[in-house]
Amino acid sequence: MFKCTHIDHVAIYTNDMEATLQFYCGVLGMRLARTGRTGQGTRHYNVEIGRGNAFAIFENTKMPKEGDPQLLSHLALPVATAAEFEEAYQRLKNAGVEVTDITKRDYGKTFYFHDPNGIELQIELQEHETEDTLRGDPDPVPFVQKLIEASK
Repeated sequence: MFKCTHIDHVAIYTNDMEATLQFYCGVLGMRLARTGRTGQGTRHYNVEIGRGNAFAIFENTKMPKEGDPQLLSHLALPVATAAEFEEAYQRLKNAGVEVTDITKRDYGKTFYFHDPNGIELQIELQEHETEDTLRGDPDPVPFVQKLIEASK
């Protein structure tokens, strides 16, 4: 039976990436580990909280109105082996759960589905180590540009 190894990251949405990075990396002092773009072209940045914990920030122009609760993007649940990845995919499909197609990533592969409450979950297999880089976004927000300049 497949077994998830841990929560890799929790993902949140923002409609102001600059302000979000200023808060988490500037005010709270967390480390921006990686920048990039999604398949739809929006920003996708990873912030390291510490002790192996991280969260992903996804740029999204459709945000809740002021006073409405923030929405969670998804929880990422890694599995340790390719066999467990395939087993998880088939088990969910066999249970009648709607799953996305398997997507190849620079680190491995992933797929998504929803729990009964509508929370999006991601099963991922990390087949390759990924390099932390701030240069994954070809047009970074000013906070990231300053970090890149400071690292030269």
